[in-house]
Amino acid sequence: MKTTNIGGADTAIRAVLGILFMVWAAVVADSHPFLAFGAALVATGILATAIAGACPLYTALGLDTHARPRPQPRPRIDVRREPAQQLR
Repeated sequence: MKTTNIGGADTAIRAVLGILFMVWAAVVADSHPFLAFGAALVATGILATAIAGACPLYTALGLDTHARPRPQPRPRIDVRREPAQQLR
């Protein structure tokens, strides 16, 4: 089972940034091909982490933006304290 460490807002930001970098790489490709190639590689990495939901850098730094459900407290059961003779 894979561990996700990227939350919803973080995923959306990464997706938008990845798309912007990819579009910028396509626009700059004619005039600066090496810069465009680098931007495309960065965009691919950002989009891959957004799709996978796991970031290796976050894992190395111990960060986690993924919201986890909090465990619900057990409901208290009201038990009457009666002597054993009264239960028969």
